Amino acid sequence: MLSRRTFLCSSSAAALTACGPRGQFLQPVPGADVAPVPILAVSNRPTLNTTERDTQLRFAKLTIGVSLDRAPGDIPVSGPQAFTLLDQQGIGSRAALRDALGPPGSDPLVLYVHGFNNTPAEAIHRQAQFAYDAGLRGPQVSYVWPSAETPGGYLYDRDSALQARPALEDFLELLPQIWSGEVVIIAHSLGCLLTMEALTRLRMQGRSPRLDGLVLMHPDISPAVFASQVRDLGPLPDNALLIINRADPALQISALFARADERVGMTDDPQDYQALGFDVLDLTDQTDALNPHLAALTSPTVLDRIRTLANR
Repeated sequence: MLSRRTFLCSSSAAALTACGPRGQFLQPVPGADVAPVPILAVSNRPTLNTTERDTQLRFAKLTIGVSLDRAPGDIPVSGPQAFTLLDQQGIGSRAALRDALGPPGSDPLVLYVHGFNNTPAEAIHRQAQFAYDAGLRGPQVSYVWPSAETPGGYLYDRDSALQARPALEDFLELLPQIWSGEVVIIAHSLGCLLTMEALTRLRMQGRSPRLDGLVLMHPDISPAVFASQVRDLGPLPDNALLIINRADPALQISALFARADERVGMTDDPQDYQALGFDVLDLTDQTDALNPHLAALTSPTVLDRIRTLANR
């Protein structure tokens, strides 16, 4: 557990970091060496440039220019290596959604649900980075819920995650109507709470959308709440993976804020979650991760393993 002094120092460090450049949608740079990565953005924000909450889903197809002049896992936010927005198109019909996803192939659709303190660009850039670095070839969909986009906005973000649940449920029910292939959800941190709440509510109401894989990275959830969610959810997908980091500094702060001993994503007892039906990947000792709270997406070693598996 962190002391109050450590918490204040860590929070101050986070605030100072946030004063630096944040991820934003930037114009393409002529001649830049980039790879285009299409992302279908799904959001209950009125627009992608506001932090306001809404109940209506909105869709847009974005093509992100992923810089090739960078280390795997890195997302430069300024300078010639920064990620850019190559194209953006609004989507207003189911036919257009089907066209944006393309025909099903051998690779699953990946739905990414971001965590605390993300701008829309940061969430979408992270998915584009992961998709490119890990060699994922299926459609990439990003659920962009309304974050306050500030380290001091944790309570706003937690409320926003819960408020965004019905819209995520609506999208999960819509998805089988526009995509007939496999579906994998990858959620991070506070996005895991949103994801589990949506899935359990759907299951308890007798509405069970297709889900072939569930990856929860560093869940910012109380262990007791998580156990209740898993119980309500019922049988997990055949591929259910929990990624933890016992030394995750962000979750240590969250645990202190909640006056708790731990969060699921920093557990010392992975066997408890294996008993619930999850495979558990402990990345505590993955020292090459650029961000310990996003170890699976920023470790070149892990990314290389995923690329190898994805291209078998």
